[in-house]
Formats: sequence, C-alpha cells, structure tokens
Amino acid sequence: MNARFNAVFTIITILTVSQSPVMALIEGSPHDLSAVAQGDTCSFCHTPHGAMANTPLWSHKLSNAVYKIYQSSSLVAKVGQPTGSSKLCLSCHDGTVAITSGITGGGGIYISPGEKNLGTDLSDDHPISFVYSSGLSTVDAQIRQPSMLPTQLKLDRSGELQCTTCHEAHDNQYGNFLVMANDRSRMCVSCHDMHGWGTSSHESSFAPVAGSTDPYFQKSEYKTVADNGCNSCHRPHTAEGHERLLHFSALEENCMNCHDGAVAKTNLSTDLAKISRHDFTAYSGIHDLKESPLTSPRHVTCVDCHNPHATSAGISQAPIAGGAIQKISGVTMSGGITPQVQFEYEVCFKCHGDNPNRIESRITRKITQTNTRLEYQPSNPSFHPVTSLGVNQNAPSLKPPLLVTSMIYCTDCHNSDGDSGVKGPHGSNNQPLLALRYETSDFTQESDFSYALCYKCHSRNSILDDESFPKHRKHLEAKIPCSACHDAHGINSSQGSSINNSHLINFDITIVRVGSRGRIEFEDRGIFHGQCFLECHGKDHTPEEY
Repeated sequence: MNARFNAVFTIITILTVSQSPVMALIEGSPHDLSAVAQGDTCSFCHTPHGAMANTPLWSHKLSNAVYKIYQSSSLVAKVGQPTGSSKLCLSCHDGTVAITSGITGGGGIYISPGEKNLGTDLSDDHPISFVYSSGLSTVDAQIRQPSMLPTQLKLDRSGELQCTTCHEAHDNQYGNFLVMANDRSRMCVSCHDMHGWGTSSHESSFAPVAGSTDPYFQKSEYKTVADNGCNSCHRPHTAEGHERLLHFSALEENCMNCHDGAVAKTNLSTDLAKISRHDFTAYSGIHDLKESPLTSPRHVTCVDCHNPHATSAGISQAPIAGGAIQKISGVTMSGGITPQVQFEYEVCFKCHGDNPNRIESRITRKITQTNTRLEYQPSNPSFHPVTSLGVNQNAPSLKPPLLVTSMIYCTDCHNSDGDSGVKGPHGSNNQPLLALRYETSDFTQESDFSYALCYKCHSRNSILDDESFPKHRKHLEAKIPCSACHDAHGINSSQGSSINNSHLINFDITIVRVGSRGRIEFEDRGIFHGQCFLECHGKDHTPEEY
C-alpha cells in the first residue's frame, strides 16, 4: 500500500507543483494553455482522480471521428484507425473536440486552423498506429530494424509507432515537440534507410534554401538543403502530395522548387521550356512508384529517371550509369525489369523500349522499328555502340579519342543544347531532343551547322574526302541528308541483315524510292564496296556500284 500511495502522490505532485521539471518545460511552449485554464496547465490533459482507465491519468475528452488514413502504393505497413496515445493527441489536434472539453464536460475553445489542426483526414500525415516490427523491416528493406532505433524513438507497449514516437508533448526543446534534433534528418533516417542517401548530392548540398518561394522552406530553422534534409521535399503533416508526403501534389513541383535556379545551381526551367523536351507538364497524376515500365501509360516525370535519395555528381564511362541516375529502375538489354540500373541505356529503355505507348519515329523508314531496345541488340547487323562494341571495324572518320572499340551513351546525342551547364536530356531546341543540330529534311545544304551532331564524332574533312564511302561528298553536295540513308540507332536482326543493313543503312522512303527493278535496297559487297538499287532525286540506281 505504501508503494502505491507513494506512486500516486508522486504523480499528483508532478501535476500540481508549478515548479516541477515537466511544467517548467511546458511553460512558454505552445502546450502552455494556462491562460485558458486559469493558471492550471496540466488539467487540459491530466487529472489525479477519475482518469480514463489504462491512460496516463488522462482527463481530456476523446474524439469520436473516423479518420481517413494514409495510403500509398509503396506502403507496406498495415495502418488502421488511430490507437493508443495517438488517440489522446488527436483529441485536440483533429479539431473536433474543444481544448477545454474534459471527460466530465466543458468546451468552447478549439485548436486554431492551420497545420497543427490535422483534421480527420490523416492521408496527408505520416502514418501512425502500425506495428513497427522486424517483420516489417524484412519486407520493406528501407525500414530499419526496431532494434536499431535510438532510445529517443519509442514504440508503445504493442510495438506500434505512435505520435509519441516522434513527439514529446512535455518538451519543446527541439521545436515541434520533437523527441530529438532533426537537422540533416537525423530523426527521419533513424527509421528510414533510404539506400544511397548517405552519399547523395541532396544529403550533402550546401545550397541555401532561402531562395525558395516555398513557405515551408522560409519557415525552416535550417539554412541549407543538407541541414533541411528530408524536409526539402517531404513534410510529415498536411502534405499537399498525400502519397509519400510531398510538399506539392504535382510531383515535378517538388523538384522544380529548387531546380528552377532558386536553390540548385542548375536552372532546368529554361531547358524544360524548349521546343523538344521531356515535357512533364503534359501529364498529371499518371506516374506511380510501383508502375511497370512495360505497361505504364505514356508519361514523363523527374523520378522516372532520377532517384532523389541517391542521385550524385559521380561520373562514369559509357555505358555505366552515372551518378545522376543511381538506384533507379530500368529495363535490361534482354527486356527484363531491374530495380537498379547498371547502364544508362536501361533507363531509356523504360519508355523507349517494349512499352506499347512509346513514341513513333519522326522518319518513315523502309524498316520500321520504334523499340529502341531492339535497335541496339548486339546481334544486329549494325548499330551505334551504345549497348556493346560496334560491328564495323573500319571507321576512318572517327575523331580522337574515339576508336572502333569505343562505346557511347544515349546522352552523347540526346542531351541539352547550349552551354548553360545543364546536363541530361531535359530539353533542346534541336529535335528530337538532340545536343546538336541534325537536319533530316531533303535538300539540306551541307555545313558544319546542319550536321553538327554527326560531326561531333565523325570528322567532316574525312567524310567530304570520301575516306569511308567514295560518294559521301557527292551525296551531300546534292543536298541529300545523312538520314536519307542512315538510321542512327540501328537495325534489328529480325528485320535486316548484314548484307542489306550494314553501316546503319535503312532508307528514308520519303526521299529514297523504289528503282526501275522494283527494289529499294543496298547490298554490302565487302570492305568499302557495295551497290544500291533505288531511285533518289529523280536518278535511277539499278544498280549504282562503288
């Protein structure tokens, strides 16, 4: 009896003595409602007598609300209606119960509208009241084992994560009643093991957040992207982008909030306004983290190509995936889905490979193929060396340091134009999203400018000196574009052969037509030898040998 009496006496003392450590921490904080309670701070929540059973002497009236809970295609935890201590917190913070409403009556004053008033829609708030177990961590590899949680982050007796896991209602020393400091997202990454985060550009960025127009940034106590951490993109409560708790409901706005030049050093908004671009503004609400690249509707968004938790400034050599596309999903050379790409082209194949909603070619070819994965198969009669070494061992026009054993990236051709410092296939004034000009119209005047993309790798002097084909100059002087004969990606082996489609030969049939023998064809007859059967610019080649 004495032990029980002492315990009750201690609790009563803590709740009633104004100079107790707990009250000293509450005084002056947002939870100090003594003015409303006529000097009594603790009675808003607690009572020494007649409290609710199995609660910390709880006296506040609970809410009867049925809540809309957080949902996401990437959520593994089983989240239901709030339980335990979270119900106690929500008795004020859902706005349905007056602050002064106790279990015996009262009322009149409600929590003010704003982000502290969560309402009954919790789909825009971090999930609560779910079992945080080793089983959950096993299924979701980006959730840490509960044994790894710091002592400040406490689960309840049922092993559930509650509001009180992150918030300590009696202590506001870290702001927002957090249980620990959250600079560089120390609290977030205690639970979330976002693979690649520790070496990512966002984790270490010293870019100042002050330039952002986002009010959430402007209110932040942290000054850099690194210190702001997860909060640079996510917000744990009242997020506009409910799934994954993003600041903005439109996925791209969360990226462009910094990458419009206001925070990040590169300004992508200029490139994304160009004639040819990966235009995310044309699509809304289509992308999903768990979508299959083989069946998803046509769309483009930043996170199709970039994992913001893992992107870095690391460089690499073709075809290895660079730092900007680390730990992003893709489609392999064989057509399988990989959760983490090894090669840059695997990212491109997500949209430009087997997906039936891929874009069509701008040029009408004799052999039609819009599946870029098939165009780059190593068994093909010819292809640019993007996925493997090229098959042509005689290419005298290559500029140093390129050799016939060199490989290139998709982004060596498809990239931003200009010298703004922006890299990647975001936008260009050269269609289709090319780093340099590449004219495909018939009767194009040959120049460094017209075929700048080709001359990036192939010596113009060598081409015009007919070192690789004895009639290159003649064709170019006749204003026949490179694309009239050459298909830049490649020709799939199921449609073409090494006799008819070596050297990327696949005619543009709006320029090259059927000849007098009823053929539109090229025949490879050995090194630097061949013949054509076709009509071009009114001249019949039946055949034309070289």
